[in-house]
Amino acid sequence: MNATKDLKQDHILVNRLGKVAKKCSDLLYDNVDIPAEDIKIISLLIQEFVDKFHHGKEEKAYFPHMSVKNNFSEDIRKFLIEHELGRRIAKMLAQSLISWDGGIDSRERVARFLNAYSVFITIHTDKENIFFDLIEERGSLSEEEHSLLLKHYKTCHNDVGGKVRVEQMTKLIGYLEEREWMK
Repeated sequence: MNATKDLKQDHILVNRLGKVAKKCSDLLYDNVDIPAEDIKIISLLIQEFVDKFHHGKEEKAYFPHMSVKNNFSEDIRKFLIEHELGRRIAKMLAQSLISWDGGIDSRERVARFLNAYSVFITIHTDKENIFFDLIEERGSLSEEEHSLLLKHYKTCHNDVGGKVRVEQMTKLIGYLEEREWMK
């Protein structure tokens, strides 16, 4: 596994979560009751797995390293702006869930932000995958650079609670996919 492939593997999990968010959004719009705990798990995974862990690897290690190579700085600037958009959607989702928990009917807002996040993450990961493919085609990273970046990724594991926590979050995606409302 190299640093670029590692990020592309994350994208597979991130997109699985995006599909869960989309299905949940569609069902909420259709007035289907979804367990509040499941929606909270989606929100938690967006904040912890996607933003803190995956985007953390990109922002703290991969992008800074790549920004000086092969004129990638403009692409990276756009990805960072998109990450901020994702954070804002995630924050609005979390705020809507708190309101809903507090007795305010926020079903439509929760559905809207889940849908917005799903659309965002699909488009965003597609663009990043094209970027990662270009990096691999050009051989922009040496084996030594990949090893160094993978070591940095371990710090990102620690930032979200370690390897065990990342494994738990991965299992939570699978748990959501197996929920009755997802079938």
